[in-house]
Amino acid sequence: MAKGGRSFQRWIMEVCEMQRAEIILSLLSRKARNDENFVFRRLYRHLFNPDFYLNAYHSIIHSKPENNMVGVNGKTIDGLKPAVVNAIIDRMKTETYHPQPVWQSGIPKKNGGQNRMAVPTFEDRLVQEVLRSILEAIYEPCFLDTSHGFRPDRSCQTALHAIKASCRGSNWIIEGHLQRFFDTVNHDKLMELLFRRIDDGRFLELIHRFLRAGYFQLGRVYTYSTVTGTPQGGVLSSLLANIYLHELDKFMQDLSSPYTEREIKKRNREHRRPKDGGCTRVGYTRYADHFMVGIIGSKQMARTIREDIRTFLKDSLNLEWNPEKSRITNLAEKRARFLGYEITRSISRSQLIGSSPGVKKRRALETIQLLVPGDVIREQIRSFSKNGKPIHHKARIHRSVPDLIRQYNAEIRGLYDYYRLATDVSAKLGKFRYFHYYSLVKTIARKEKSSVKKVLDKYGMDVKRKQGTGTKKLLGVTIQSKDGKKKVLTYFNEPLQKKDDPITVGVSKRYDLRRE
Repeated sequence: MAKGGRSFQRWIMEVCEMQRAEIILSLLSRKARNDENFVFRRLYRHLFNPDFYLNAYHSIIHSKPENNMVGVNGKTIDGLKPAVVNAIIDRMKTETYHPQPVWQSGIPKKNGGQNRMAVPTFEDRLVQEVLRSILEAIYEPCFLDTSHGFRPDRSCQTALHAIKASCRGSNWIIEGHLQRFFDTVNHDKLMELLFRRIDDGRFLELIHRFLRAGYFQLGRVYTYSTVTGTPQGGVLSSLLANIYLHELDKFMQDLSSPYTEREIKKRNREHRRPKDGGCTRVGYTRYADHFMVGIIGSKQMARTIREDIRTFLKDSLNLEWNPEKSRITNLAEKRARFLGYEITRSISRSQLIGSSPGVKKRRALETIQLLVPGDVIREQIRSFSKNGKPIHHKARIHRSVPDLIRQYNAEIRGLYDYYRLATDVSAKLGKFRYFHYYSLVKTIARKEKSSVKKVLDKYGMDVKRKQGTGTKKLLGVTIQSKDGKKKVLTYFNEPLQKKDDPITVGVSKRYDLRRE
């Protein structure tokens, strides 16, 4: 942002004289936390406050690199000028602000379909971020702990970590995935949900305009149906999705309580531990449009709960299951899948509680294990191997050696960061690392028309082992950092150990090395 000139400084002083956005958002959040039924009014006036746009600008540029992608008007977020903000505020005051169609691109899915990703214009991203900050202040304090997608200090890893508790002891798992969720969000239902907490027609109308803005693709402008759909990837869409699916979270909270309470009443005091495998219990965790339900009970109970969920989704939220990804799994016979992990259970003889005549032994401390799926590792290795041996990566030969090392490091770092919660992460990623490392070596050898041995002799460096003692030889180079100092850059040199602490930011939901 250009900061020279008296006009800019005068504008900043005028902004500072107004109430700060952070203070207003804090007050909104406090009110929402203290009274979950409070109805907010006069929110639209905050769109006249320039500090909200400054706050939004800083949030956008410090969040994700893709937020600087070019929108339909060809502009990127490369600076915020007072004239831009003032023009937006003028249109807000006259209620003439109309969002432009988003630039839409399709990201291929493994099943052959596509995820539609939306890229709004600079101005629309700014306004969406202002709306998002206000909505988040109101709704975030009310969201349940079972919701993990697109929330502060939460991630797919916190969701995976949570199911180790919510599904502990479960013998049945319901894997839930919503069919084309972002395409089928019902506008009328969404606006109805917003109206329960927000009584401000102008504020809600602006949100509705974003929902109806449409998208630009292949030189044509398409409008969304006036009934359904919200562009995936938009600044607002993730929060609106959570507001919509908060109804499912509340339904599951109400649904699970009677099952647990009813069974506990049947048992004497010593068996009233909620984590006891002998109790009937229903656990639930959701990340965006994926959710998992763990059940300690019968198969018929699992079927009944699945039908209750399906009926609620259809009748109350106008949503459908994805039949290919929604199923009931018996953990004694098969592993479940959730957010790219395999879910299984672990039990030992020491974890069996003694039984009385005619009563089966109960599982007391049965735990949930997270595993790296074998097919994921095989798929990731495919780009770096042929006939069971590491190969060079033809598409990367043109890159410099430091850039090659950085790229390979980013790949294995991303894969490890995502699967670090898995019990078998060391074994599975150790296999990947072997093919990955020697693919790097062979790519450099092909680039320099040399041999693997000569490359290792030329670039091999003695580095200290991060696990154990002594040193080992690892491919690396000496580079000059931005401050002019020399430093060593080597291939990934971290132990592939299982971690119990989930990463809350910067973890992609589906890490895939084929995203090139």
